[in-house]
Amino acid sequence: MLPTARKLSFSEVPVVDLGPAWSDGEDGRRRVAQAIASAAGTVGFFYICNHGLAAADIDGIFETAKAFHDLPREAKMEVSMTLNQHAQGYLHGMTKGSDTSLKENLQEAFQIRRPLDDDDPGLLAGKPLHGVIPWPSAMPDLKPRMLAYYDRINALGYAMLDLFELSLDLPGGMLRASFAKDMNSLRLLHYPPQPPNDGGEHLGARGHTDTNAFTLLAQDHNGGLEVRNRDGEWVAVPPIPGTLVVNVGEVLKVWSDGVFTSAVHRVVNRSGNERYSIPFFMYPSYDALIHRLITNPDPGNVAPEDLHTSFPRDQPFIYGELKSRSTARIMPRKAEPA
Repeated sequence: MLPTARKLSFSEVPVVDLGPAWSDGEDGRRRVAQAIASAAGTVGFFYICNHGLAAADIDGIFETAKAFHDLPREAKMEVSMTLNQHAQGYLHGMTKGSDTSLKENLQEAFQIRRPLDDDDPGLLAGKPLHGVIPWPSAMPDLKPRMLAYYDRINALGYAMLDLFELSLDLPGGMLRASFAKDMNSLRLLHYPPQPPNDGGEHLGARGHTDTNAFTLLAQDHNGGLEVRNRDGEWVAVPPIPGTLVVNVGEVLKVWSDGVFTSAVHRVVNRSGNERYSIPFFMYPSYDALIHRLITNPDPGNVAPEDLHTSFPRDQPFIYGELKSRSTARIMPRKAEPA
């Protein structure tokens, strides 16, 4: 049988109203930052309303996702990420990377980052960080549709980064310094339905934490997102109209020395329908040095850090080096030449 999750009452994952941050000056920003700190430090997940994205923009990106995933398989495989070494393009279902201990995910995806020039100084170890984004020839309007949404959600992402910075009482601009290059990523996800009698060996997305600073997620009406609390119980995170979901990633966990929780989450699509979700990942520059920026006053009160996606807090690291190793473990890519 498929694994189960307790139904979530809305009070258990807080809804943070961003409105005062936009309209009530510094007082409003501080109230919102305080609400973010509370949610990030307890659940690691929260909804945001009054986020500034128009309903038409969100509806449009879901239409884009469905249109792409409705393409014939051969059209999508034309841009398979197994044809490049930079984890962009189409990720077909039932794939994994080099870690043979992991179960394959049922999800399929199309993901992009903005391209960098080959002579960009942000290159790590002489290898392009982005390469050329592979766009499917069968859907020529995919690029403008995705990049239009990217620009809007990207602006929200940096506004949220500033609010996270305020929530940690850090000097202005400290977190943005780790985002000198725009390495953020937009993903169009599709999850096939899982029948109720499915044994649950493979899930839409296995339990993991996000290996970025934080994620902004638009989810459709079908549900399926679940987060694990500190009692080890899986809790459903249903969609709330007009909201986006924000979850803390490993980098914010490290910056906050575990004060903020990078919560384990998964997707199980029990709806009987095709499910779509649109995550936007806020990634530091690949050459950013990541280390704790505050000291946890309660070091015994930290969520478990034993996942294949967990990042260490006890020693600084170059983000791109650790991220590249993590990506290789979980995602397929073209083999590097000998």
